[in-house]
Amino acid sequence: MSYVLFGSAVVDLVVGASLLFLATPLPYGEGSKPAIRLLRVLVAILGTTLVFALKLPILRLSGVDFFGMIHLVYVDLVVVLPLLGVLVLVAGFRGPGRLGARRLTTSVWLLAAVSLSLATVGFYSSFVEPFRLQVEQATVTLRSGRAGFARLKVGVLADIQTDRVTDYERRAFSRLMELEPDLILVPGDLFQGSHEAFERELPALHDLMKRLSAPGGVFFVLGNTDGNLEQLQRVFEDTAVRLLVNEIVSVDIKDRRVTIGGVPWDSEYGPTVDELQRAPGDDAIRILLAHYPDVLFDVSAGSRIDLVVAGHTHGGQVQLPVIGPPITLSRVPRAIAAGGLHETDGRQIYVSRGLGCERDQAPRIRFLCPPEVSLLTLE
Repeated sequence: MSYVLFGSAVVDLVVGASLLFLATPLPYGEGSKPAIRLLRVLVAILGTTLVFALKLPILRLSGVDFFGMIHLVYVDLVVVLPLLGVLVLVAGFRGPGRLGARRLTTSVWLLAAVSLSLATVGFYSSFVEPFRLQVEQATVTLRSGRAGFARLKVGVLADIQTDRVTDYERRAFSRLMELEPDLILVPGDLFQGSHEAFERELPALHDLMKRLSAPGGVFFVLGNTDGNLEQLQRVFEDTAVRLLVNEIVSVDIKDRRVTIGGVPWDSEYGPTVDELQRAPGDDAIRILLAHYPDVLFDVSAGSRIDLVVAGHTHGGQVQLPVIGPPITLSRVPRAIAAGGLHETDGRQIYVSRGLGCERDQAPRIRFLCPPEVSLLTLE
């Protein structure tokens, strides 16, 4: 994939530079510099975009997937465009008669300067924000009739989604344990990588999960990157983590009773959700743990389930002002997929922005959407 990225970026850079510099308009006067005007910049952008579009069938045949396409666009935005901006500014500063010298109009000066800021955004999005771990806290108000008075602290650690355990993951687990949760919920996506990478990281993954413990237990449901049950059972062996596969369990924490239903990402949610909604005993707190927030569509309006906890969306990884996340890979409303605690039709759902990023061909990027560990207080 790295060779494809490099080759695609080089092609786009050459095309853009050629359209900007090779066709030279008439000079303004004797000894003056040829001009680069706004129209030429627009032609260069459109031409490069057209070439990119023509590359798409070849890229697809070479194995580039949806996230790979996003990666290619991202490299063009934060690497190719800033490089073209540098070339334009250098040309504008060169004296008349010197090779490559160009006269720049005011609008072109501004566009070239703005293009440099994209490199800064790219550096921040790839090397700073993906590791700017936040502790998000929210209070979940329970309906009347639940037995007990104690406040319960529920830790949520979603979408760890690592391909190599590093100090970053260890720090996140330590941050969660420092919060002293009464119950820990992990809505899937522990690892994303090849079978060989999993075997290499198995001891580190096991050590990581062994760090989790809570009076009410630690519960995990399968996410779409988690491979098979056998793999996870090896990770969870001799740890406090319990894998829920279309199961419902009850635990006593302080003076509360908590009933938890867990559904893996690839199952039919309906039967487990219905069982949890109709289970006898109205005084227990009921929590539905799932990877996809789309499980919300199987929960009845005004459901007896007190809280749905999910991950998967990573908050979109990129959130734009006013718009929110452009891509969520979920059918829930964009505001819910962006993360946090929400209530709709009497149903409460918490969606974690997650700890990691999409891997494989996707770019490592987070923008206005930092990773999180979460602490929910039920009262």
